Amino acid sequence: CPNGRDHLNITVWIAFDRLDEAFAGYADTELPALRALLRTYLDLLEFNKIKIKLFVRRDLFSRITAGGFVNLTHIHARKLEISWREPDLLNLLSRRIRENNAFCKVFGLEELNDRDIFDALFPPQVDFGTRKPGTWVWMMRRIRDGNDVKSPRNLIDLIQLSQDAQLKREDIEERPIGSRPIFEPGALRNGLADLSVRRVTDTLFAEAGTAVQAIEKFRGGKAEHNLASICDLLGLTPGEAKIQIRALTVIGFLEEIKDNFKVPSLYREGMKITQGKALGVAAVDSDDDE
Repeated sequence: CPNGRDHLNITVWIAFDRLDEAFAGYADTELPALRALLRTYLDLLEFNKIKIKLFVRRDLFSRITAGGFVNLTHIHARKLEISWREPDLLNLLSRRIRENNAFCKVFGLEELNDRDIFDALFPPQVDFGTRKPGTWVWMMRRIRDGNDVKSPRNLIDLIQLSQDAQLKREDIEERPIGSRPIFEPGALRNGLADLSVRRVTDTLFAEAGTAVQAIEKFRGGKAEHNLASICDLLGLTPGEAKIQIRALTVIGFLEEIKDNFKVPSLYREGMKITQGKALGVAAVDSDDDE
């Protein structure tokens, strides 16, 4: 060692991120490997100069620790949950927009707060009607999964895909520079459709493992089910269906609402699932906004 020292006073930090994508396509390997990583994390706690940070999604952590995990209390004692509230997401979007100084100057956004920036760029509603939500609420309801997780990646991807759709529209029919709002409702609807297809492919199927076959049976159907309709759909007994439903709710494909189960809007377009109820043998259309 330099200067004749027998050690260096250095602390090493090792961060593991995107663990939900580390074993995509290797479902049989994923959980044993991640459980081993957690055990390694615990083993290294005795070394005060080696620090490990693991970034693990909540649903993945639940799957890793399902069925018990030795010394789980030590992990819980050091665990910090990062959650994105709606004001945090709005601020994230606004800060991304403010990074483009030229754009903000042209549209007069320089002195506006987060909400005013949003209102200047987006229409008041995507779907018009007295019972329909405002655009921000519409977005929040459609980027969430069945566990009510609103991922910042989903919001940013929705805006970027909507931007692509708006630019394609501008190529066909130009608007005057400075037209408000920047995004038209149709562009946001197209952006959501593209986001849904993307999330089904790169997130839902990548994380579902052996549940992919069950998910595929929902394709082309209705969004809301009860236990009876899921038994019919999957060809399972009520006991078997409950086990499968539990797996689908953990990964966020289904959301439990009282005695029923609903596929969130995030995955519907990508699965060609339409709004409405398939309860038992009856299918009921619904126009209620999510």
